[in-house]
Amino acid sequence: MPPKLYYNAMSPRCRAVLMTAKALGLELELEEIHVYSKDHLDETLQRLNPKHTVPTLVDNDVVICECHAAVGYLVDKYGDEDNLYPKDQNERALVDQKLHFDAENLFPRVDAIIRSIVEENEKEISTDKISAITEAYKLVDAFLEDKTYIVGDSLTIADFCCVTTISTATIIIPISTEKYPNLSTWYRNFKNLEYYEKTNGDGLNKLDALVELKLGRPKTKELCD
Repeated sequence: MPPKLYYNAMSPRCRAVLMTAKALGLELELEEIHVYSKDHLDETLQRLNPKHTVPTLVDNDVVICECHAAVGYLVDKYGDEDNLYPKDQNERALVDQKLHFDAENLFPRVDAIIRSIVEENEKEISTDKISAITEAYKLVDAFLEDKTYIVGDSLTIADFCCVTTISTATIIIPISTEKYPNLSTWYRNFKNLEYYEKTNGDGLNKLDALVELKLGRPKTKELCD
């Protein structure tokens, strides 16, 4: 019986789990949940996860309610090789460092700007929120200096988590190739992965459409100029 994932494709954290599973060649049983409507909470999910959040990964008796723990678990258990999440202590520490960056620094900035639009129905985006995103772009661009991927020359789960978050930010603030050349190249290369569109692009497009609807106007691409 394959692991079951309670998810919503619009959630960047869910997309990171989907991307990891696809990179491993692992098929998941999927149960889609409406993340922006408390009226549609799945009763089973409520029992499994007291936070009622997605992603929630269920693998026999193991229940994991956090994206970064879930992607690491999948590689450890189902990966034929450990390149996506190295077992070497020093290499794994570098991956963990970037996972913590996504969890504690990058994702909260992006989540704040998306939730302000989708849940709080804000029509204008504050300067503070915009600055927080562009500062995050600068940091990731610096991480990628002389590197192909977030940690080095090998693709890892840190890249999956960061790219799903950053791609979500681009709904509001596109990546300037001139200002963030390393970030721009890394993101462009990700889009060329054979499994990118199915695991990240489709859900990203759904969220983009929702944000457009909530804003009631075209995306403000000029915000990052």
